[in-house]
Amino acid sequence: MRPPVDDRAIRILRENVPEFEDHYLDLLDIYDEDLTPQVVFNELADFVTELLQRGDCEDTLERCFAALELVAIEPGADGTGLVAFCFLDQLPPFALEGSRSYLEPVTETILELVEQDLLYEDDGEPALLLSDRVPPTPRPVPARDGVPARDGVPARDGVPAGDGVPAGD
Repeated sequence: MRPPVDDRAIRILRENVPEFEDHYLDLLDIYDEDLTPQVVFNELADFVTELLQRGDCEDTLERCFAALELVAIEPGADGTGLVAFCFLDQLPPFALEGSRSYLEPVTETILELVEQDLLYEDDGEPALLLSDRVPPTPRPVPARDGVPARDGVPARDGVPAGDGVPAGD
């Protein structure tokens, strides 16, 4: 049995592209608990390729690419990797060209980085994009009574916190 999978990207896709639901359910029948976001986004690439070949599904294509944008900016959902390598990299050349007009700002940036082979840093880790941002670093607590804070805890009665004096108001 596999450990639990973060399925935020799948939920975003399912909520925004109801036309994809039958494809998702087919994958669920095949993979059961082993279904991963990577497999789902590979299938989405096939789905979008079919839509582009048909040429009569503008609304569905727009929803697919809007969902990709949401996945790309979802913190911690590996949106960059899913969009880059499980979706964009799986599109055949004609579908990739046909999809350019549907790309939104972050997904367009991801494609540019993939095409320039700049998505990965020298250490093999993905370059940070919006979807991979770490939470902002907390700002230091200002000094109180001219005594600096220590470990983010303000001083009390002229003594820095952490020196045996409980911090408080």
